[in-house]
Amino acid sequence: MAHVSPSSLVRTDMRCLNRDLSPNITAVTVDDDIFRWEATLIGPVNTPYEGGVFKLRITFPPDYPRSPPKVVFITRICHPNVADRGGIHLKRLRRDCWTPMSIVKVFKELVEKLIEPEVNDEEQTIEYLANLYKSDRRRFEAMAREMTNQYAGRGN
Repeated sequence: MAHVSPSSLVRTDMRCLNRDLSPNITAVTVDDDIFRWEATLIGPVNTPYEGGVFKLRITFPPDYPRSPPKVVFITRICHPNVADRGGIHLKRLRRDCWTPMSIVKVFKELVEKLIEPEVNDEEQTIEYLANLYKSDRRRFEAMAREMTNQYAGRGN
């Protein structure tokens, strides 16, 4: 099989992402750097994030897809798998657990976690949000909805 450069793979991923998942997720390069993207994710329906417009930063390493991209929420979000500064705590995005996949698949999994967070693995959670999600789901969802309206509302 012929060697495909990381930049070619990233360009293909961007075309696929913008074609396959639109209008839920779109991405553009930052400063014409194919390894740095800014993505816009529309919060999934029937979740506390519905209607929210979330910005994310994606940085691809030089050896992508052997190493995972770094995906960070720029927009604040109340979620058991996302730290205050936007870091995403999911094993699939850690170097030691990464298996090469397209960015489309990464985002599909991310959207799945917005719908159903991972709350039972301490390594993947923000503990107080995971505990609230498990013990008082209605209160968690009200908090998440409020933060979505405040930080990810269409007027922001």
